[in-house]
Amino acid sequence: MPHNPHATFTVDSAVELAVIERSGFVESRHIGSAVVLSADGSVVTELGDIRTPLYARSALKPLQALASMQSGVPLRGAQVALACGSHVGSLDHMDVVEGMLKAAGVREDELQCPAAWPQDETARNWLIRSEKGKSKLAFNCSGKHAAFLWACTENGWDTHSYLEPNHPLQQRVRSVIEEYSGERIAHLGIDGCGAPLPPFR
Repeated sequence: MPHNPHATFTVDSAVELAVIERSGFVESRHIGSAVVLSADGSVVTELGDIRTPLYARSALKPLQALASMQSGVPLRGAQVALACGSHVGSLDHMDVVEGMLKAAGVREDELQCPAAWPQDETARNWLIRSEKGKSKLAFNCSGKHAAFLWACTENGWDTHSYLEPNHPLQQRVRSVIEEYSGERIAHLGIDGCGAPLPPFR
């Protein structure tokens, strides 16, 4: 079958990475590909096809956050953590994101990530009891999106189109990803939060 440049590895080119046992019975097998690199980028260990692209998804958040910081966003402490990673929507997490939005001078409804129930049970129960319903602050990518909006207000960029691939912020994200990965981005998809998402080898 000819190689499709817009497809990830096939079942045939994957290997078994994990086996789950329950009471001595093999319950499930998990296939994929994996690579361990040395500090200089050389391959130490490879399992399966490590050259076919795949979406890095949330692993890109630190680079997306770095692009926001390079755009003048003064992230500190917990703000850095929530911009760089997924969170569970605890009350503390939502407070930090709300503080980022306040510092940026924007409202929660300007976030373009979906509204969600928190994974954190206490926060979920609070939203239910207070009849607030799902919240964009509780979505696991809201910290990244708050940093995106903050970058826009720091630079006078449009806040309504901040997820468009040709937006100045997303162009900076692209440059940072290409710089740190050493690869040119040839294709863009859309992540579950709405942000542009390149595949990598």
